[in-house]
Amino acid sequence: MNVRVEPSSTRRAGDAAPRPGGFPLIGLLHERLDYLARVRARAGDVYALDLPGRPIVLCHPSHGQRVLRDNAANYRKGGGFWAVLRELLGDGIIVSEGDRWLRQRRLMQPQFHRKRIVAMAETVIQAIDDELGRWTIPTARFDVCANMSAITMRVITRTMFGDHISQAEIDTIARELPIILGYTLVGVLTHGLPSWAPVPGRRRFRAARTTIRELVAQLIDRRRAAGVGEETLLALLIDAVDADTGERMNDTQLLDEAVGIFLAGYETTALGLAWAIHLMLRTPSVMAHLEGEIDATLGDRRLTFADLRRMPYARQVLQESLRLYPPASWLPRVAIADDTIDGVRIPAGTTVILPIYLWHRHPDVWADPERFDPGRFDPERASDRHSFAYVPFGAGQRLCIGKELALLEGQAALAAIFQRFRLAPVDDRVVRALPTATLTPQGGIWAHLRGR
Repeated sequence: MNVRVEPSSTRRAGDAAPRPGGFPLIGLLHERLDYLARVRARAGDVYALDLPGRPIVLCHPSHGQRVLRDNAANYRKGGGFWAVLRELLGDGIIVSEGDRWLRQRRLMQPQFHRKRIVAMAETVIQAIDDELGRWTIPTARFDVCANMSAITMRVITRTMFGDHISQAEIDTIARELPIILGYTLVGVLTHGLPSWAPVPGRRRFRAARTTIRELVAQLIDRRRAAGVGEETLLALLIDAVDADTGERMNDTQLLDEAVGIFLAGYETTALGLAWAIHLMLRTPSVMAHLEGEIDATLGDRRLTFADLRRMPYARQVLQESLRLYPPASWLPRVAIADDTIDGVRIPAGTTVILPIYLWHRHPDVWADPERFDPGRFDPERASDRHSFAYVPFGAGQRLCIGKELALLEGQAALAAIFQRFRLAPVDDRVVRALPTATLTPQGGIWAHLRGR
């Protein structure tokens, strides 16, 4: 459904964004993304928050099209959110812009071509099998989030570094990454403070960042010293050559990109899987449908890459969970020059907030948007949807280059898990989504684990 949003009949083109008032800082701290949804219901799709700098919230997918595609050159990655990410990622493709981003994209895109992804499929499936072999049943309280993180950690270390990383090094990364991710929101809120001001968690964040970057740098040196060997993601990055200039990445660029791919490949896929299981625990009919598809396709034999094409529902379950709980639930941009969106003036220097969580639940685009319905992603139902209504992997030129690998991994993990295990809810408590660097289940997700 391609919806064009017209300016409000009571608003002249170029008016200032409405200010709903109230206490947005308190609302955001207590209600988080639900606060933005509640204000949207009252104030409309464009409104300003009474916070420093008066950021403007843009709640409709068509606004995303304006900021991220049609007038993308006018919106840069500025402010506290991107400053924190740059501390970790340097100037990698996730945070870079302009000519530098374009050069890095040209270098890296061929390494994520479909034929490369297919070649990695067996490595992904074997890594999932190895991790599931560690699970014990029955388990009265099964930590879904921790175990999904363990799966994706094993997959990303195997696909990224192959045999050049030890279990002790994997454990170090697994210990330090949550510290980094947990600090992001604090870093955003305290970005304007002077460098000498005490900020909770900042020293620990910087120590964790240093640990991870130094470890990845050692892994790069180790892979180079090994010479020709297994075709890992890291090996592909080391060997990547710009077709126009013949140049390769220097050491700093390679480190920035390797850390970025590792972070994105670990956390976002783990969260997609955890939220998918949470939603199925609340919707047994979806779990039963998934189990039926797996049984009809696999029976008792081991999953292969070819099987994934015959299990579209497993992919749709993952896609629908990424709609309801996109790991990157919001993005900020800063306007370079004045702009007008939906009849509202966006002055130069304004921070605009792009709440992807709300785009994915907008009633103009999604029927019964709060309902968990994997069938939405049947190709016939998805064909006329607004191109920015569903953007868990970004959109346009900035579409995540690892999208297909992430979907392959998520689909394979769901198939392997529900072929072997049955999960049931521990209780009926409400799980709240906590938006930090990613959309995390506050308090975790818990289940009973049994064999099938």
